[in-house]
Amino acid sequence: MVSVTFYRPISLDDIDVEPLADEAWADGYPFVERMRQDWKSGDNRFDGPGERLIGAFEDDTLVGFCGLNRDPYLSENAGRIRHLYVDRDHRHAGIARTLVGKALEGAEIWFPRVRLRATPASRGFYEQLGFQEVEEPEATHTMLLRQSRP
Repeated sequence: MVSVTFYRPISLDDIDVEPLADEAWADGYPFVERMRQDWKSGDNRFDGPGERLIGAFEDDTLVGFCGLNRDPYLSENAGRIRHLYVDRDHRHAGIARTLVGKALEGAEIWFPRVRLRATPASRGFYEQLGFQEVEEPEATHTMLLRQSRP
């Protein structure tokens, strides 16, 4: 039985994600390594208004994470779920669902909607969370968090 003891905001300055980056790379998911490089370069540190990077921990070990950024592909104000990853041994235990939920907590204050780009295998997962499929540049799904102000 998988036991994740807590979820909290993380900084890649303090947390080693290399084991998860290596696992993701081996599985054909380069986005975790890209997240590490963007953090190092300062291109994306999840530190803008409303942005966050949430980690899931079993004891002191990071087992997954999920980020929320301002969507860099839009001129309008929208959030973007990015870099959701859970290690192989902790999948199918509700961790990804909780990570997305924690990333979205209070996000409606900052963003009227949130977008993401899902892999074919993850589309059903996001739809179960309430995301709607869209045909938009750089996104496969969106979720309305609140009505935009005129």
